[in-house]
Amino acid sequence: MIEFLSPVSKKIIAHREILSQGVLGKEIAIHTKKGSLPNLKGVQFALFGVKENRNDVNYMGADVCFDELRKALYALYPGNWPQKVVDLGDIEKGETVEDSYFAFRAVSEALLKKGIIPIVFGGSQDLLFPMYRSYDGMGKMVNLVNVDHRFDLGDAEHPISN
Repeated sequence: MIEFLSPVSKKIIAHREILSQGVLGKEIAIHTKKGSLPNLKGVQFALFGVKENRNDVNYMGADVCFDELRKALYALYPGNWPQKVVDLGDIEKGETVEDSYFAFRAVSEALLKKGIIPIVFGGSQDLLFPMYRSYDGMGKMVNLVNVDHRFDLGDAEHPISN
């Protein structure tokens, strides 16, 4: 799993230092160094980004970056819950979209086998299918939540892509 994950950006690591005590960014373990993940023992939720968006209908070549999302998330105060959370960084774009799907599925499967629920920052909705497939080995009913800013019901002129 570690071979697919890049650390959280140095900019975000630096931003974390100026946050108030008690915020989520100060409470969670963060992947900060290449080749070394935080300890996953006792972790219930793992955050990570997938920087793949090439199958987005509106793809214009721009890269995906989750720095602003992380800044906002880290500044939130956690609720009264005992669950441990870790930020594993990001999966970079693969050579092909299929390579990105493979890495995404591999990371998700590894987390699920450890009993850790993945919370994914994604590039485009086509990532939902490899996420769904990562549950194949579980042999259980799957509930998924996909948060989007609008309903994408398709366009008769384009193939279905989400």
